[in-house]
Amino acid sequence: MNTNFLKFQWLFILLMGLFVVSCSKNDDSAAALEAESYAEETVFRTQEGANLGRFGCYELVFPITMNFPDGSASDLIDSYEALKTVIKTWRENNPKVKTRPSIAFPYSVVNETGEVIMIEDLAAQRELRIACAKNFLGNHGPQGHNDRPKLCFKPAFPYSVSLPDGTIIALNSKEDLKTLHDAVKAYKKAHPGEKFRPVLVFPINVTLEDGTSVTLNSAEELKALKESCK
Repeated sequence: MNTNFLKFQWLFILLMGLFVVSCSKNDDSAAALEAESYAEETVFRTQEGANLGRFGCYELVFPITMNFPDGSASDLIDSYEALKTVIKTWRENNPKVKTRPSIAFPYSVVNETGEVIMIEDLAAQRELRIACAKNFLGNHGPQGHNDRPKLCFKPAFPYSVSLPDGTIIALNSKEDLKTLHDAVKAYKKAHPGEKFRPVLVFPINVTLEDGTSVTLNSAEELKALKESCK
């Protein structure tokens, strides 16, 4: 009698152990799916905030940095794929935080005529979004955003940017973007009230979403490329 009871007890313990392991695996799978969906929506909101990417008016100049709710920041991020990975990893480690990570200011975008626009705060970002006549993704939501193409092109290092006074800022690597931002700020300070935008110096090589490289010889070619990405 006692032997049968002990056998039943061990069997019960074994089944409970298997149940706990199964529940743990299910919880891990659910958390991974939630983090995936969260990252997808955050990338969508990042693009939507300034009408960026293939379906917007502007292309994001990588690399960028993301700010996290705890005051920390990511390392430099050089693609939308890397952006999603960074956000997903953060979400897995911070599943209960309600505030989303956000793109760090300043960051730059390029419009279809080759103007480089530095966005310094939320107000400037809002103005840029309003200036774009397109409705981002035709008002579609973030669901399935990961399967949609995001990038039309991004400038490939090295390239140069020209200021209105003829100053040429050479960008040979991602670290030189700070040099560009500092030069734009210095120009604004020296020319208060002047409205200007730096422009890309052609020819320029750009990288497409599939990884291929294309040389653009003029602003007209850049505009044609952007229009072809609709």
